[in-house]
Amino acid sequence: MSQTSSTFSSEHLLNTAEQQAFWQTVVQDTLTTPDGVSLAFMFVKHPNPQASIIISSGRVESYIKYQELIFDLYQQGFSVFAIDHRGQGLSSRLTQNPHQGHVRRFNDYVDDFALFIRTVVLKQAAEPLLLLGHSMGGAIGTLYLKEYPDTFTAAAFSAPMYGIKLPMPKGFVRWLASKLDSSLNGGEPNYVLNGHNYQPGPFKGNDLTHSQSRYQHYREQYELQPELQLGSPTNRWLMESLDAADSCVLATANIRTPILILQAGDDRVVDNAAQNLAVSTHCKLKVIEGAAHEIFMEKDSYRNQALMEVLSFFTRYVAKDEGKLAV
Repeated sequence: MSQTSSTFSSEHLLNTAEQQAFWQTVVQDTLTTPDGVSLAFMFVKHPNPQASIIISSGRVESYIKYQELIFDLYQQGFSVFAIDHRGQGLSSRLTQNPHQGHVRRFNDYVDDFALFIRTVVLKQAAEPLLLLGHSMGGAIGTLYLKEYPDTFTAAAFSAPMYGIKLPMPKGFVRWLASKLDSSLNGGEPNYVLNGHNYQPGPFKGNDLTHSQSRYQHYREQYELQPELQLGSPTNRWLMESLDAADSCVLATANIRTPILILQAGDDRVVDNAAQNLAVSTHCKLKVIEGAAHEIFMEKDSYRNQALMEVLSFFTRYVAKDEGKLAV
């Protein structure tokens, strides 16, 4: 793999003419799952790719939110693929209220991701394949690696959802969600306690990033495309995700694929202590000191550090030698 450039996009110059022109070259399409859910996805193929990076995004996210990151990865010589998970982004919503973040079972996300890999990525992507996941997408990616151990050469997860920051003990929260979940009795899924529709909160006091420009740009994108907006999760999502997070910590001990965890030092969304438990021979952890949860939409100082860590990690495990993988 060639030497990685240290030059990335800047929070002081967002949505440039070059980035807009690049996005016109991106393929955007959908695929349909066996249970009838439409999944939106994108890809852009580099003319001379070093490898292909597949993005698994977090809760409430869409690949639309990752335009800047996709641009930067492409500039580094990668083809890039990304999918909107079911129930969010440009994919089908699963409840009557399109603002509810819902899933019937967490493994539906994993099955969808496997379908995407099988029907799109493996037919279009240049090997080797590298997995880049954020938050919930990191949990999905981890469980995918457990089930499909031979697909990816390496994986990097930004603030993976191996645990969720909760106001009360996890056991009590899960018990309460199970008692409040109306979908268990065949009813329409309902929000977690105090859940609500999408609300664009102010930058001040937000839990996502210290970069005001990237935060405002993200909110503007969701105002321009209201179909992207998503509110709080449902009780069913919460139960499924708490269980999945526990499974991820256990799974990392047996996953053969090399994993890098980027831990946000100032994370107030996911549980860093759970990430620490996942560290093993094949699972390394790097703390981005001071960064908030959304590392890839953070201030340049944090974001650039994270990107360099990811690309350096990938470089360690990938070599272009007549299409062969070198570890």
